[in-house]
Amino acid sequence: MKKLFLLVVVVIVTSVPMWVTAGPFLFKTEGYVSGQLSAVSRDKNITRAYVGEISLGNESMSFFGVGNQPPNLVSNPWRFCFEKDHYEEIENLIGRDVVLEFTTPKKNSLLSCASVNELKAVYPISQHQPMEQKHFIGDIRTLDREIAYGVEYGRITNVIKNKGEMRSYFMTMQVGNGGNKFRHFLIDDSELYDFAVTVLKNAAMVRVHYSDRLTNSSGFYGFRSRSMVAEIEIVEDASSKQ
Repeated sequence: MKKLFLLVVVVIVTSVPMWVTAGPFLFKTEGYVSGQLSAVSRDKNITRAYVGEISLGNESMSFFGVGNQPPNLVSNPWRFCFEKDHYEEIENLIGRDVVLEFTTPKKNSLLSCASVNELKAVYPISQHQPMEQKHFIGDIRTLDREIAYGVEYGRITNVIKNKGEMRSYFMTMQVGNGGNKFRHFLIDDSELYDFAVTVLKNAAMVRVHYSDRLTNSSGFYGFRSRSMVAEIEIVEDASSKQ
């Protein structure tokens, strides 16, 4: 009976997603998100804060992100806050595919807003623009043991940079040409992160080569896997040939 109890504990611990148990995300972050600007609203009880929503990627549905991403920073629809000066600009972009640059400061100046993401800039996607570089192989610096590897095809919808003392990078992609399958990754290379930002701004279809690593986190939670991006390769959108 004692052995059975220990086995149950191990199964529960190792199945907990990476960021669910990591505590609050305390560092300042910044990043980009892409998708269709689908809604904008204002709560009349709040004097300064307006809220916008982006449907990530192409023809996607609602979800709450778990796994390699910090909690509350990736969900669909993706929500952000802004002040009154940006309202007309954002309202004019409703229904269009956009790129939004955001920050998640330690101290949110729009404290009454429902979202932790603050708008920095928003603009239409520059889709089908020629790109000089179409393939970038990055470094994976972790010494954690590789337990699997593979390739996913789709479009990058979120990239996040943690600007704390231990710099880290996160990426979400919509798998396939559309729909509700999303995958979360970590990036170990700042130049690969910059390339992912460029790809996101162009809404380019990509192959993401990844390596799953088994890491031993400190404390009670034991081993868990992380999907690390090894390389990003731009490919032609198969739907454009039809």
